[in-house]
Parts: sequence; structure tokens; C-alpha cells
Amino acid sequence: MKINIFLSFISTILGCLIGYLSFTIAEGNENAMICGFGSVVCFVTTLIPTMGVQYESSRLGTNMRILSALFFVIFLISHFCFAGFGVKMPFYVIANGILLVIYLAIFYKIQGIKNI
Repeated sequence: MKINIFLSFISTILGCLIGYLSFTIAEGNENAMICGFGSVVCFVTTLIPTMGVQYESSRLGTNMRILSALFFVIFLISHFCFAGFGVKMPFYVIANGILLVIYLAIFYKIQGIKNI
């Protein structure tokens, strides 16, 4: 696994901008800051492995990129639903925290497989 600094930087900026969009959609809500920060964390966590990392094996890279892109779309839908319909802090933290932990666990397990 080799990190491309330029593409990782672009992924981070893109994640921050989408997180800010989520913050502005939830602006009237008292928990808008939590929505914005949570969005940035989740989007950056999924965008860097999608765009900013080169993998040793092309098969491993394809699997990791598809997994990361799939969870990016899931996070996108989740965050904009919470931002649009009103952020209820316990539900938001629990739902997106569980999704993030599931993503990281699958990512870790796939990363450990050497023969794909």
C-alpha cells in the first residue's frame, strides 16, 4: 500500500467540502456542527482509500476501492438524510458510528488478505 500525497490531499479537501455542504443543509438545527464534523470524518475516511492509495495487488485495490466507494455512497445518503430531516444526536452518532466501525473492520480484514 502506497499513499499518493497529492490525491490524498484532494480527497481530504473534497471530504471537507462535502462535510461543509452537510453542515449548511443542517444549519437551522442545534446539532449542525456535529453533523458537519461527523460528515468530514466519514467522507475523508472513505475517500482517501478510494482515490489516494495505490495497492500492491490490482485485485486488492479493486476490492478496496469498491468497498470504500460503496460506504462513501452509504455515508452520503445517511448524512444528507440526517441533515435534511433534522439531526437527532443519539441516532446520528450511533448509526454513523456503527457504519464507520463496520467499514473499518471490513477494510482491515480485506487489507490483511494476501491471496486475492
